[in-house]
Amino acid sequence: MPPAAKKHLPFSAWPTEDRALWSQIFEPDVFDDKATTGDLAAPTVVGLRTAYARYLGFLANHDPERLRHAPPDRIDLESIKAFVAHLRESCRDTSVASLLHTFRHALGYMFQQQDWSWLKTIAKQIEAGAVPRGDTARGVTSAELYAIGIELMTIAEEDVLSSVEVSLDNALLYRDGLIIALTALVTPRRRTLTALTTTRHLVRTGDHWLLDIPGTDTKTGEPLEFPLPDSLSERISLYLCRFRDVIPGAGSHEGLWPSTRGRPMAGGSIYDMVRRRTEDALGFPVNLHAFRLAAGNFWSIVDPANVRGVKDLLGHTSFGTTEKHYIGAQSRSAGRALANVLRPSKRT
Repeated sequence: MPPAAKKHLPFSAWPTEDRALWSQIFEPDVFDDKATTGDLAAPTVVGLRTAYARYLGFLANHDPERLRHAPPDRIDLESIKAFVAHLRESCRDTSVASLLHTFRHALGYMFQQQDWSWLKTIAKQIEAGAVPRGDTARGVTSAELYAIGIELMTIAEEDVLSSVEVSLDNALLYRDGLIIALTALVTPRRRTLTALTTTRHLVRTGDHWLLDIPGTDTKTGEPLEFPLPDSLSERISLYLCRFRDVIPGAGSHEGLWPSTRGRPMAGGSIYDMVRRRTEDALGFPVNLHAFRLAAGNFWSIVDPANVRGVKDLLGHTSFGTTEKHYIGAQSRSAGRALANVLRPSKRT
């Protein structure tokens, strides 16, 4: 089976002209007083590059001939229509609109002589026709959140392949992606997620990792144990081997999630990071508690006959609480389906 096509074109695979232009605009000389991007925060630059890499990835997979054109000449109404149609195959309209806005900002820095206002108009039209933000946030599933975490780690991995050393930005990107993917998979409460260490909670059995959480670190006092799948076990190994120790002070403590302040991340910092990363990906923030709702949504939609299993995943003492997720997910799914049916008539 051939490998799946990458959504984002790795920086090392960008056309030479694009790489040179990006480096000139976003990695200016510290003595260049004409630089317009020097005040941008590192996460902002990562977001801009991710959006641009997503467009290049689309062209590489679906319209490679366009990559032969000069960078600004590749982008026209026809290509954006195709790009939006492609994004809608796997993304909600709120996410599509958010990505287009970020993509437009990247283009504004790279090709300042061009008028990209038409792209803003398209993004706003898509945004206006999207499912309301509140309903979308509550209806997100674990599969969507897990994909966000994997995507962040993949971007960091690809950058490492084109560089001898792991940068701090990539180490933080990988850490954040692993937090999101792990939380989507096992749905720990914030207290438990924050308390995780590299020694007490991670148990290695061969090539696999097991998450072993004692009762002292859970709300109910009951111990929890989660065998982790191959894909995540491999990434935990890579994180511990290549990324974690790049973060300053990580070697001085056992916290699984080191901060840049020489100590483990606090619960509030993890909470804020997750909201920011999910908003960048989806167009709306998803907080840590919503990850637990997302697990109920996913299970009740994919395997409603065995939905009672969510009780054990979430660490509930009774099915009463879990049942709220089941009923809510079904009604929200029906609402979204109805909205999708009615949407074309609103545009005619």
